[in-house]
Amino acid sequence: MYQGKRKIMRQDEYNERRKEIISTKGGAVWNAFTELENLINKSALAQQYFGKSQSWLSQRIHGCTVMKKEMAFKPEEYRLLADSFRDIARRLQAHADEIDAASDE
Repeated sequence: MYQGKRKIMRQDEYNERRKEIISTKGGAVWNAFTELENLINKSALAQQYFGKSQSWLSQRIHGCTVMKKEMAFKPEEYRLLADSFRDIARRLQAHADEIDAASDE
């Protein structure tokens, strides 16, 4: 199911194509960043969770070829990326809870 905020014209067709895309880890990663629509700062994510540059992360998201080699995440990097998304989600949830609990002044 589409996780973004855009209005999708042919929802059924989009969902079928999306199902195909997310059937592979590379496709699921690409789709996540596409549907998050720049809500995640790739530079900060790459640096904080991987100790790498934004270009390193983008090359893997998009499967770029660098020096005749296709860039892709290693299995442990896929796990780290999924864990980083979970960590960000936990942090956002904690901040949302603090906002809800705070007084209106």
